[in-house]
Amino acid sequence: MRLREVLALIVGLAVVGGLGYLGYEWLIATTEPGATDEEVIADGAREVVELYLDAWSAGDTATMADQLSGEAPEDFERRHEQLVEALEPTRFTLTAGELTEAADGRATVGVTVDVAPADAPRPVQWETDLQLSRNRGVWGVDWSLSTLHPELRPTWEFATEAEEVARRPILAADGTALASDDGRWLGFIPGAMDDPAQVSAAFERALPGTGAIADRELNRGQLVDDWFYPVVVVSRARAEAAWTTLRRTPGIAEPRDPPEGQRRVLMDLGFARHLVGVVAEATSEQLEELAEEGVDAPVGTYVPQFGLEAAFDEELTGSEVFRVGLRETSGGPLTHTIDEVQAEESTPVETTLDVGVQRAVENALIDVEEPAAIVVVDGNDGAVRGTASRPLFGFDRARTGRYPPGSTFKLVTLEAALAAGYDLDDEVACPARVVVGGLAVTNAGDRDLGTITLGEAFAESCNTTFAQLGAELGSDALTEASERFGFDVEPLHPLGAFGGSFPTPADTAELAAASFGQARVEASVLHLAAMVAAVTEGVWHQPYVLAEDGPGTSLPLATGAAERLRTALALTVTDGTGTEAAVDDAEVGGKTGTAQADGGSVEHAWFVGTYQGLGFAILVEDGGAGSEVAAPLAGLLVAELQRFLDGEVDPTDPLAAAPIGSEADPEDEVDPEEEFEVRPEDEG
Repeated sequence: MRLREVLALIVGLAVVGGLGYLGYEWLIATTEPGATDEEVIADGAREVVELYLDAWSAGDTATMADQLSGEAPEDFERRHEQLVEALEPTRFTLTAGELTEAADGRATVGVTVDVAPADAPRPVQWETDLQLSRNRGVWGVDWSLSTLHPELRPTWEFATEAEEVARRPILAADGTALASDDGRWLGFIPGAMDDPAQVSAAFERALPGTGAIADRELNRGQLVDDWFYPVVVVSRARAEAAWTTLRRTPGIAEPRDPPEGQRRVLMDLGFARHLVGVVAEATSEQLEELAEEGVDAPVGTYVPQFGLEAAFDEELTGSEVFRVGLRETSGGPLTHTIDEVQAEESTPVETTLDVGVQRAVENALIDVEEPAAIVVVDGNDGAVRGTASRPLFGFDRARTGRYPPGSTFKLVTLEAALAAGYDLDDEVACPARVVVGGLAVTNAGDRDLGTITLGEAFAESCNTTFAQLGAELGSDALTEASERFGFDVEPLHPLGAFGGSFPTPADTAELAAASFGQARVEASVLHLAAMVAAVTEGVWHQPYVLAEDGPGTSLPLATGAAERLRTALALTVTDGTGTEAAVDDAEVGGKTGTAQADGGSVEHAWFVGTYQGLGFAILVEDGGAGSEVAAPLAGLLVAELQRFLDGEVDPTDPLAAAPIGSEADPEDEVDPEEEFEVRPEDEG
């Protein structure tokens, strides 16, 4: 071929190529916008997905089968029918997610299954995938059991179940359960006893207060030799600790699990009992009330009796849990839970109690025989860290008792004086007797201290000084000071509580009496703990018991007063009427009080104090002088707080957290290598 012909051929090919390219560009430019090959492929798959899911929602298995990539399996229709039979849905909604093509000719789309079973309080959901494949340009669903649910297996089926949920716990601030379904029975077997009196004595030694219960059970008559008779239900930890004592007495059986519904217990015997409450066997009156409400409750039904257990019964129990899941086709419980719903969710109740502080409070009261109460409040925010009342089976004196605060109120009067310009070093008179506004005022023991400083008058609790001081300051000044300490502000308490009341004095005589906490002034133990706690930070905080309720209202004390009030409280413990509250290596502040009630025939013993940012109040009803009765209790409380606040002692351990000075019974010391014979009646 000549060179000219070769060149002509090359040029011709170039022209044809150019025309081809230009033709393609022209075709793209002149054709209306449409789908790419990938979009066409996706549209085809989406159409199949839409048809398939619409048919599934309608229960149309025939149309579903038409969308499959091959023949429908034998159990295809049966499997879908079984799902409907098991769930009985009133609504069945399927929502497709994004379609992705994992590889050429294969695609996946996520599907949300939303079902409203007939018996469920609300819909349940689960996620699954539709797998698709393309054969000769036609898309179809690759069906398998996992299309219904990813966990479905050949021997499983859909099923539902409803279950009563366990009562949720009542919690301390750190999450420790103050009340839970952790109870164990401790009791005896008559046929294994040597001496019934030994059984009662052993119970009293291991669990003070239960000896009388054991006696009652032992004297029921016609006891069956090989039956187990429960005496008390206690927490697992307390049962294990008590068993170290009880195990040596023939006839007492190892701890056992009570029936469901009878296992609710406090963390320890009486631990925060008035606040937390108890769940116990319903009385006949309670059964009648339940029957009137349409509740079928047989004799022996356990119900909350008082406290947070009763106040938050619905929140703690909620409603039954409805579950949708998978189980073996032969029946039985769910093997796999897909989803669960609850019409009324059960939730724990979270309190502000500190387990260590509460343990210290309980230990401090363990030997107190008179009616008494202690409350500890956090000076930082008003949270109640500990609260207890005695007797255990009486009303809650800590939160509902209304008492004259006596000389503990001098803290308020002193703050009013500091706000008015007085200082702790100012000289004041403390005669044995004085008449103010016609009211004769005397000091305890008719003490005449002459001229002393205001700080000393506070520390020595001079009634005559503060009666004259109150009259000088005036009603408005004292009222304003009481308001700064939260008087007439209700505590944030779910069970209801009394705070403090300072009625406007009617005359000078009443003003003088009110200045040292008499006349019509009233306060609860809870309020006085919050009152003295205000001194730690210079701000009064509304006391609260539930974590969700606080912090509440806060009120600042008079400018510059807090530091001087702390000095006065410390002086009371080091050199005043509160020396019995002093504890080695502890900075304790406090104020004693002896409040007259019932026309002077009753004297309540008080002590309010501070320790490590906490404020506490101690009351012993008709106990006498606060300096002699309540102050020693304060010292015991602080000593107990020292043990637990440093974290060296576990307050949840019944043995380690036993009160200071308690000694283990020598008989309780067990050789770890000693073997004990296991009697047949003790097994199980």
